[in-house]
Amino acid sequence: MTNSEEDRYETISIESKVREGVFHKVVKDLETGKAVSCSCKCWTKGNKPCFGMKTVVTNNKHQHRLTYS
Repeated sequence: MTNSEEDRYETISIESKVREGVFHKVVKDLETGKAVSCSCKCWTKGNKPCFGMKTVVTNNKHQHRLTYS
């Protein structure tokens, strides 16, 4: 990743609602505030946004704090 890409994206860890102790690694675009990728199989195999990805967008709109990795 180049410096400009590192400044544009942030990785956030969000605990799974389904599996205890498992964390999603969600990549957030800092310019748009939207999740662009996730480590879970919903995203990697089906390109469907998971709960973790939806949480990033919801929390961004309402200015809630997230746990950052």
